[in-house]
Amino acid sequence: MKITFCVSGISRTPIGGEKVIYELANRLALEGNEVTISAMSSESLKKTKLPLSVRILICKILIFIKILPSWFNFNKKVNIDIIPSYSSKYFRNADFIVATAVSTAFPVYRLPKNKGQKIYLIQGYENWNKSNSYVNKTYSLGMKNIAIAHWLKEIVQKYDKNNTYFLPNAIDTSIFYPVKPLDERNKHVIGLLYHKNKCKGLKYAFEALDLVHREYPDILVEMFGTPERPDVPEWYIYHRNLKQNEVNELYNKCSIFLCASVEEGFGLTGAESLAAGCALVSTKYKGVYEYARDEYNALLVPIKDSKKLAECIISLFKNDDERIRIARNGIESMKERSWSQTLKTFQHILND
Repeated sequence: MKITFCVSGISRTPIGGEKVIYELANRLALEGNEVTISAMSSESLKKTKLPLSVRILICKILIFIKILPSWFNFNKKVNIDIIPSYSSKYFRNADFIVATAVSTAFPVYRLPKNKGQKIYLIQGYENWNKSNSYVNKTYSLGMKNIAIAHWLKEIVQKYDKNNTYFLPNAIDTSIFYPVKPLDERNKHVIGLLYHKNKCKGLKYAFEALDLVHREYPDILVEMFGTPERPDVPEWYIYHRNLKQNEVNELYNKCSIFLCASVEEGFGLTGAESLAAGCALVSTKYKGVYEYARDEYNALLVPIKDSKKLAECIISLFKNDDERIRIARNGIESMKERSWSQTLKTFQHILND
């Protein structure tokens, strides 16, 4: 099959949704499919104020020499086309073309039939830059809608019941897995993802960790992200622009991983931390129920409740056997989310 993924650009920093797209592209290519990622270039290197043609050339060179993106290794079989606009002349003919975000939904919908059957991969309710009515309209264009979470599928089905499918997110347990034994980890080390988006709920995570620190001044927070180090106390160790194997090393330093998201489609880092042996303490945002069960492989509390987050962390500090039980259940539950099964499901949806 010939499959094109239409993306708004090649991300220079790790983003969960982009990672899913890139993994799908890699694995489909390894299955013998002809896979292309068509990436818009209009926003690339915009701060340099260089002409668009020059920026496109620079992007192509950076991708060719594998500097862009530095955090993900594309398989050499995946074609990456840097395109200046969504005009049909810049897209290859294909069997399927996949819109990967609300920003690419209408451009893909408008392409002629020879560019491929229209697919819409939906990884979140993307209303942060668009109105709800605009987002909902993208679900009713007649494309084959694929949602990565059950709660998203329920929303999308309201606008196109017959063309909506579910695709479970996968976790690569060859990359994210326990290295350090659970009972040998420092039980007062907590993992945390730093992100500026308010939906990640960092305000509540910081409040919760302050509460924990008052009772346990020896705690360490292993925090990672892509922005500059935020203004946090010295007991936060900040890691910037980690590669995937380095993220797994960080998870393995931690006994607990904290997630305070307010709204998120899935929450990839929470699932990865489970695979690596962390006990997850998380808010009850919609996406977390795709992989977490309260008191089985995670402790879940209401969103925006810093006090409850702190109480759960402290309860695991006080009961190491419980922390290890939850972490072991997390490891086992992530083994069920294999890429081979997700890939089979995706191919079945395309051919349905």
